[in-house]
Amino acid sequence: MVEVVALSQEASVSLSNSLRRKSFSERRDYDERTKLLQEKGSEISEDRGEDSSATGATYRMVKPLVYGIVATSAMGSFLWGYNLSVMAGALLLINYHFHTSALWQGIIVSIMIGGAVLGAATAGVLNDKLGRWKVMMLSALLFAASAIVMALSPSVGCLSAGRAIGGSGIGLFTVTGPVYVAELAPNHIRGKFVFFSYVLTGGGVLASAVIAGVFSIDADFAYSYGWRCILGFAIIPAAIMFIGLWFIPETPRWLVFHNKVDKARKVLQRVRHSCEVEDELAKIIEARDSSTQGNSLNIFQFVKRIVKDKAVLYALFVGCSLHILRSLGGAVIVLNYSATIFNKAGFSQKQSIWLAIVPAFANFAAKFVGSLLLGRMGRRNLYFVSSLGATLFLLLLGASFYINNRDSPAAVPMSSSGPCDDYHNCGNCVTNSRCGFCAAINGTAISNGTCSEGNARHDKYSNQSCVLSGSGTDFTHPGIKTRWYFDHCPDNNFASLAIVSTCMYVVFFAVGLAPLPWVINTEIYPTWARGNAVSIGSVFSWLCSLLVSLTFPILVDVTGQPLIFGIYAIVSFIGFLFMLFLVPDTKEIDLENTEKFFQRLYFLTWC
Repeated sequence: MVEVVALSQEASVSLSNSLRRKSFSERRDYDERTKLLQEKGSEISEDRGEDSSATGATYRMVKPLVYGIVATSAMGSFLWGYNLSVMAGALLLINYHFHTSALWQGIIVSIMIGGAVLGAATAGVLNDKLGRWKVMMLSALLFAASAIVMALSPSVGCLSAGRAIGGSGIGLFTVTGPVYVAELAPNHIRGKFVFFSYVLTGGGVLASAVIAGVFSIDADFAYSYGWRCILGFAIIPAAIMFIGLWFIPETPRWLVFHNKVDKARKVLQRVRHSCEVEDELAKIIEARDSSTQGNSLNIFQFVKRIVKDKAVLYALFVGCSLHILRSLGGAVIVLNYSATIFNKAGFSQKQSIWLAIVPAFANFAAKFVGSLLLGRMGRRNLYFVSSLGATLFLLLLGASFYINNRDSPAAVPMSSSGPCDDYHNCGNCVTNSRCGFCAAINGTAISNGTCSEGNARHDKYSNQSCVLSGSGTDFTHPGIKTRWYFDHCPDNNFASLAIVSTCMYVVFFAVGLAPLPWVINTEIYPTWARGNAVSIGSVFSWLCSLLVSLTFPILVDVTGQPLIFGIYAIVSFIGFLFMLFLVPDTKEIDLENTEKFFQRLYFLTWC
């Protein structure tokens, strides 16, 4: 990216001396180019709200190494998205292979998030003690180890262990990656670069859906080996990330805070232009001196200090709350269980795995849109649009399941007692993972049926005909055939609404709700607090995601989908109100001057 900025006095003198040695025609050409640069420099300075009174102008390009840093960090973001969402397609295949229960499904999905909690909890201390670069390297090694263990897993327990290892890598990266990019990127494009890293999480989500579809084409291969290939694919981006890290440096802020000023200067010379190095280095040193060795604080000293600093405490409250509201809004459910949601909406397993590509692609495309809107709309306005859109389509998703359940074929119990004896239609019957619906089919017409205890792998009645006197249907008639449904109901007229609602929710979530809590958390803390504060916010994010992922399959059995998605919608709307009243816009805030924006509650500044 090429920008025009003010020339230093030194550069102007150099240019003037060289012009004296030029012919008249050469001087005229130089004068015209210099005038053009000055005009464009003034325009860009006005657009950015900067002082355009500096002498002269020159082109400044973002150095190639900065793009390399962003690209390497983006591999971590890709693995973050891939590992978290890979179960959207692989879970249906794993369920068939290992005959997993609803509880084990929740464990397989959520244990990665549990690992992320552990990784995030330790990331702050590791970042401050070891440095950003070493923690990034550790996360790459954990990603690679996780892929190998999961691909070779002989049991559900081993698979879960591999997921936990990968989760630890995710937890380390979610704290370190954004801070690493933010501390190395120039201020005026810092937000875009951090946002771009999160765009690649969408790339990981999309890749996981496509690869799951490819390896599920042949059913026999998919159930035996396909899911192993899906999980093992992560070794490729992990290797790329590991290799890329050897060519990029530690951040200058960490080096200065650990009294390695000369090394910090050398890093800045690699990622900044020479006229910027000393000025930025002076600001970092000033921030270090004013922080009184904040980076050497352990967690207890950090808490003691932050309690006394009301501005930073307010910022920490904002950062943690944004993470909590993001996670409790159900996004992890829609991404991790998308194929399961479509399966329950009325599609076959193979169809559902391929349909999971649709919201994955929508997520990826929407993140690119969000990266373009971030600089133009600001953090607050983008969050408003995102949260309101997410609220609307979560309500529609819940409504699609409610209407389907209400209008589904009637059912009578196969037994007088048991877990399925209270269900009187197909929709309510298949909501419980322990029950199945047996429909009577006359030609192409589907009549009412029965509800029995069991599922697709083990049940009491599915090997028998659906014979039940008094059911309202003559199941013994020669023209009548029967079919069992364990995950969805036949003839769901609102299945398309579930797909549209899911995709539109993903779009609005990906545009703002997905990345903004992470972006904002890298911008609202002073340097002495940034490592621990970002780590604490990340822990809250993963704890809430763990809670939601673990409980979703169980709560669906108990309450059904409509109520669950309604609750997620309410949480998303609360996030809108929180941003409206309590969060200032952090666009282009200097990292060393964030505290002044949190001296009092944001809505009080309206007065």
